[in-house]
Amino acid sequence: MVNEKNIYKEDTKTVPHLPGTQSRKDFLREVMKMPGGEKILECIQCGTCAGGCPTGFAMEYSPMQIIKMINLGMKRTVLSSSAIWACSACYTCTTRCPRNVNFATLAMSLKNQAISENMVENSVNSNFHKYFTEVVSKYGRIHEIELLSKLVDFTDFDSVKHNAALGVRLFRKGKVRIRAPKTEQNKWFGEMLEKIREKKSQ
Repeated sequence: MVNEKNIYKEDTKTVPHLPGTQSRKDFLREVMKMPGGEKILECIQCGTCAGGCPTGFAMEYSPMQIIKMINLGMKRTVLSSSAIWACSACYTCTTRCPRNVNFATLAMSLKNQAISENMVENSVNSNFHKYFTEVVSKYGRIHEIELLSKLVDFTDFDSVKHNAALGVRLFRKGKVRIRAPKTEQNKWFGEMLEKIREKKSQ
């Protein structure tokens, strides 16, 4: 677990990227406009999110520490951290937070920001997040087989064998479909995502 002292040490490394108080405030305002970041200033650092997080053992920084670093303006450290990718979006932290800070949704927003600003570290595999968005944008809902075809390393025989066996079992139970799903909303959903991208680029 990373203690408070280490956070401040890390902050000194990120100051050159974010010179001055104004940069700190800029990142904080940026986060407050993200889904999930609306109430970030309400955080009282009680540690309820960190104590109840089921994936906290795999996090470089706890949800509480991520929120603290956002307030400190540590943009590069936050967006390049593997902690936001370790979040499983189980919403335990969100439902238990006494100040209704929605960290689970905020973590997803931070992932999107990290990808768009090319701040994803090499140690983090963001392919699932990226390909999931591509498939849902295309069909309006998930198509498991296409998503899997993008994720599986076909040079790894054991991985292919494992996923093929799993796919057959799921298909027999009616959990996956060979054909891509058809939804009336897929065009509307794609247009919505495009508008979001345009708004973010402004």
